Amino acid sequence: MAQKFTTAASRSPSAVKSKLALAVAKSMLLTALGGVVISPNVLADTVSEKAVANNTLEFNIAAGSLENALNQLGQQAGILLSYSPQLTSDKTSTALTGKFTLAGAFKKLLDGTGLMAVQQADGSYTLQPLKQVEYQLDDVKVRGTLLSRYEFDRANSATGFETDVDGLPRSVQVLPEQLILDQNSERLTDVLINAVSVSRSDGFGGAQDEVFIRGMDNSHIFIDGSPVSPESRIDVELIDRVEVISGPASVLHGQVSPGGLINIVRKQPEPQSAQTLQVMVDNQGRQKLMADSTGGISDEVQYRFIVAHEDSDSFREVKTQDGTTKASTENLTIAPSISYTPDSFNTLTFSLDYSDKTVPIDRGTVAIDDGAGKIKIADIPVERRLGSEYSTRESIEKRASLGFDHEFRNGWINRLKLSYSDKEYDDYQARPAFGLNGVPSNLLEVIGLRNTSSIQANGLLARSADTNIDVSESDIYLANSLSGDFRVAGIDNRLFVGVNYTQRELDKSNGFALQDISRALGAPIPIYAPVLDILNIYDPVRPSYTKRPQQVLNDELETHTEYGISVQNLTYLTDEMTLLLGLRYDKFELDSEADIYFSAGPQAGTYVELAKTEKRKIKSSNDNISGQIGVLHQLTGNISLYASYAESFIPNYPDVTTSGLAKENLDPEEAAQYELGFKSSFMDDKLRIVGSVYQLERENVLTVDNNFQSRLNGKEKSEGIELTATMQFIPGLNVLASMTHLNAEIVEDDQSDNEGNTPKSVPQNKARAWGSYEFQSGNYAGLGIGLGAEYVDEREGDDENRFTLPSYTLWDAAAWYYVSVSDNTRIRLQAGIKNLTDKEYYPASINAFRVNVGEPRTSYISARLEF
Repeated sequence: MAQKFTTAASRSPSAVKSKLALAVAKSMLLTALGGVVISPNVLADTVSEKAVANNTLEFNIAAGSLENALNQLGQQAGILLSYSPQLTSDKTSTALTGKFTLAGAFKKLLDGTGLMAVQQADGSYTLQPLKQVEYQLDDVKVRGTLLSRYEFDRANSATGFETDVDGLPRSVQVLPEQLILDQNSERLTDVLINAVSVSRSDGFGGAQDEVFIRGMDNSHIFIDGSPVSPESRIDVELIDRVEVISGPASVLHGQVSPGGLINIVRKQPEPQSAQTLQVMVDNQGRQKLMADSTGGISDEVQYRFIVAHEDSDSFREVKTQDGTTKASTENLTIAPSISYTPDSFNTLTFSLDYSDKTVPIDRGTVAIDDGAGKIKIADIPVERRLGSEYSTRESIEKRASLGFDHEFRNGWINRLKLSYSDKEYDDYQARPAFGLNGVPSNLLEVIGLRNTSSIQANGLLARSADTNIDVSESDIYLANSLSGDFRVAGIDNRLFVGVNYTQRELDKSNGFALQDISRALGAPIPIYAPVLDILNIYDPVRPSYTKRPQQVLNDELETHTEYGISVQNLTYLTDEMTLLLGLRYDKFELDSEADIYFSAGPQAGTYVELAKTEKRKIKSSNDNISGQIGVLHQLTGNISLYASYAESFIPNYPDVTTSGLAKENLDPEEAAQYELGFKSSFMDDKLRIVGSVYQLERENVLTVDNNFQSRLNGKEKSEGIELTATMQFIPGLNVLASMTHLNAEIVEDDQSDNEGNTPKSVPQNKARAWGSYEFQSGNYAGLGIGLGAEYVDEREGDDENRFTLPSYTLWDAAAWYYVSVSDNTRIRLQAGIKNLTDKEYYPASINAFRVNVGEPRTSYISARLEF
């Protein structure tokens, strides 16, 4: 196999002779093993490798291909570095400017590449794949994980090209797979709470992956830079790492939520053979099985095949006279992918994801008026589900993606992405609707006794029944970008230019269980009202419930189209200062039509069936320009300061079913953020601290009044301070900690009384810490323990600020043990407890009738075979 080696330029004739002799000797040996490739400058300097390794050196290496960066490192450090060219194929590196030890320079350049530099006896270095550390425990060999398990500093979602996030004037956090494994994360939201800017959201009763980022709701999720359906629920088994950009990120990605962006990096095919089997069970009834296989079919072709199956119950249940039904989840995910790498300049990757899910829609518990004017969470068992046993979503999701990366001879890279996804789902909800001020004897009394602020002391809750019927959503995403390094007037730059096209088609029907009340009203025409059933939330066993037949209110077909072009440049102004500039133009369109079968009735909440189907059409279009600018200045070798400004947008469209006459082109929701921050590293990277202070505002928030009129009247802002730290003071110890202070406010809404209020479910203070320790030697080598805590301040339960969700602190603990079966086979045995103190808590809410219930103390065990 061909090898490469790099050295520094010569500084004296004697050094040339000595170093050249060593280079020739190594060349002869490497040639005998399979050939030699020598960089353009092959002569060495006079400094010994030992002195180089221990001293701080000055480096000036531009971001680009890893091969070029290693060549420059060898030249500037005066060392001999040998490696197989396949190791650096298609890999890039961040810029390396400033003073570093050789170990620090290698760490920065090789971070995230899966490679390490190993010093040889003669002082030279070789490049090798990262290997898990092996330990000897009596007669049993135990292997642990890497010493730095929770650090992954490279990301491309903020710039369009892979770079070190420590060198960017933006707040970017990367959460690696090892964190998911150690914490036994079940959902994407479990992973995201490790990000400093993320807090929990309702997530459509747990059926979707939604969070708040910097106090603003976020349902925009990307996989490998391509958008996916907002109604998605991503399987963690597919995740290699998660990138979280805090704040607006429209410059590269178009329409995204203002709080930030979530990009999931999917597990990719690997050339080295590796198989994983894992099973997990817990005391609440969860059962999950996963298989993951990857390897090389040939020198040019690699594959990956992931299968995951879940058949789980939860602590939530419905008790009726017919029996007890647990809220259950069933999911089958199949995800094959294949990569073709004919040479070091081209990579073609094709992947498929298929998922068949049945998940509960659980609106949680309710808030109740205690009779003294105070609204608080109802005192009922946490396992009592107030929906029905039929409240579920059944979905089938299919996604195909194609990526082609080509690196030109000058180091510039062209990336082509094409993805197509299709999702079909149906759901049914026995939806908590309102409380009752008394016990009704007929339907008209129900309407008169209705209380929409909360449940009353009598505990009576009225439920309606509605559905999303035969929903079909298809998405096409096409993007192409070119990125690379160039120099102007002696200044290094890295440029990204990209274009993308997105089309989303949504075909859906809205259903409601209705009953004819015209006779009760004495109306001359049929008038319909929702079918209601009334239950007492305090009853441990409820009357039997049957699934209600649905009336289709309307059929709707929407086509959303977006075209965008982005330009972004990272400029290395000096060795200590970088400048990030970005600009994007978007054009977005809506073509919507609907068949309306029922219109709003003469009384609120009633419907009239139309004698003839009403057809409505809306065409809407608009455009937007987004920008960002950021500057980072390295004050010392350990501390950098940055300042940035960034914008984002979300298109606003009139709803054809509620505003048929509003065919105007609505301005998009726009957001802007100002941010100041610092990034620091101490004790040879054993302690890293990142902090920021920001102000984020969004306006033109779309509101629908009285189910028929759309208006752009809303402005929200959030101001906050964030702090993140990673610590590795001793070998085997890893700590990830963060804290947030946030003030969020509804600034403008002149058609409600919410101005000055705090948005629902947004905590003012939040803190998260997770630490783990793996024994490195001795009798306990291979044993790991983990402990985590999450604190969430009290939050407003609704935008009207009528009640609050209490604060809570959760503790998690885990322990694992690696046992080696053979040189290439090991087993990871893990056990843990989540919510160790069995704290009763409520993660988020929408209003008094939809309050999420947190999980009680849960014990789990898992076994993972790797070979």
